[in-house]
Amino acid sequence: MAVQAQITTYVLQPASLEGALEFTWADNWGATPDLNDPANTIQGFAAFVNDGTAADSLGCNTLVNNAELAGKIAVVYRGTCEFGLKALNAQTAGAIGVVIINNQGTPIAMGGGANGANVTIPVVMISTDAGATLYNELLAGNVEMLIGSVQGVYEFNLHTSSKLASIPQYSAMPGPLANAINFSVDMGSWIKNFGSADQSDVTVNCVVTQNGTEVYNNTSDAGSILSGDSAFFALPAFTQSTWSGYYEATYTVSSPNADNFPSDDTFGFNFYAGDVFAYGRIDATTLQPRAEQHVRATLDAPSFMACSYFSHPNASGYKVEGIYTSASKSGGASMDGEVLEARIYEWADVFTGWNDATTTNIVLLQLGEYFYEEDLGGQVVYIPFTETFQMEDNKKYLFCSFSPSTDVFLGFGESLDYNRIQTQLDQPIYLMNDNGTWGSFNDATHTTIGAKMVPADVSVNDADRVELTPYPNPTANVLRIPLTGMSGAASLSVFDLTGALVMTNKVAIGGDHTLTVDLQSLANGTYIFRMEFENGKRSDFRVVVTK
Repeated sequence: MAVQAQITTYVLQPASLEGALEFTWADNWGATPDLNDPANTIQGFAAFVNDGTAADSLGCNTLVNNAELAGKIAVVYRGTCEFGLKALNAQTAGAIGVVIINNQGTPIAMGGGANGANVTIPVVMISTDAGATLYNELLAGNVEMLIGSVQGVYEFNLHTSSKLASIPQYSAMPGPLANAINFSVDMGSWIKNFGSADQSDVTVNCVVTQNGTEVYNNTSDAGSILSGDSAFFALPAFTQSTWSGYYEATYTVSSPNADNFPSDDTFGFNFYAGDVFAYGRIDATTLQPRAEQHVRATLDAPSFMACSYFSHPNASGYKVEGIYTSASKSGGASMDGEVLEARIYEWADVFTGWNDATTTNIVLLQLGEYFYEEDLGGQVVYIPFTETFQMEDNKKYLFCSFSPSTDVFLGFGESLDYNRIQTQLDQPIYLMNDNGTWGSFNDATHTTIGAKMVPADVSVNDADRVELTPYPNPTANVLRIPLTGMSGAASLSVFDLTGALVMTNKVAIGGDHTLTVDLQSLANGTYIFRMEFENGKRSDFRVVVTK
């Protein structure tokens, strides 16, 4: 079958940093080269641009270090001006390609702006973390990179990825709801042979752990793949008699030949059977969905909303307390003073699946608000609803994050691909609302919005337990604990993982029912928080401190 070329942004040297980088690339600017074509692959040493200003690596003015950039890959930071202008300035200086380092986290889709149509060299974006890792070696002139397709470049080169490997229908669902539908995961992966040589005896192995303990380990039958072709390698389905806790899965493709480009020989996913429903990849530390990029449909539009779809035959056994979401502003501007809304809608349109879905009868059911009192741009925050929402069986719900601002971008994932699941099951994954109009992007990009779900009926043994969800978590110096419905005095105790008491405080619950805790005295690590209220109620939760 026909296959798409393998595209990469790869550090060739220094050897200590060799490997593929997470990236996005400019593929719709008009004249930028098609990186699917191996003829457009570039290789060269990289150098920072200098535009003669104090912020010399932003590249927004005519560059003054042309001699250092000629024939090299120009490196520039995101910020201040359009991506297209940065790239055009580097191109004019003689650069053969451009690497833009994001200043707000993971790589995002790039628009060319007013100058993008004049850019004829490859342009990619890498993450903030990758830029920090490469920084010193870039300054020393030691970084050599390859950008583009490596199809046929190496003799032995097998490939798997998010678009090829089977993943669960969800990334998180409460265990009893998963058990009720006999939840299982079809396992296996398409494997592409981008090498110049045919390969035989190719296998795919997948290992799944539950809370760190191996619960699945299977290897496919061996098969052959011609150069430039692909094949599917099936594995037994993965299921559990009782779903519980955190699961992590890793696919690995192997053959008798040592792979010349091993960075894409593995791919993994995770699943959390706890108190969250989500599609976005779950953070292994916080057990919350994480935002891998921040986007909006239309810049400067008055509002933008992103929603995750949920329906279940046993939904009446659960209530929704709030949602996890994330947001950031363009240019790295502070989120301080911005507001987000959590919303639940009933999708009351009558349809059988995604292919015949309509959006004429979507009804708002519940609201919650989150006010940014500091810059938490890009961080996951929790927005409690004004009241817990009781769900009903088989109704179609949308759990949504809404911004009324013109320049706030909402958190989405990018490392999981739900296109095949949406096609196979003919079920929605998400919707968005751009300035009042419901719709979706061209593919099944999943939102990182996660709904916190708790059982509708609290057992007698749990009658005195209060579910609290602090935010942000992880955090550096400040923690906020929503206490909606609570009043009077309470005591707060904080323990480290050895059981040692590291902080204690007596508090009075204020009018806004949110307790703010100063954590500046705590070192990095995981802590157990215990709140005891004067009415006999109590709550325990974990908080990760990272500075």
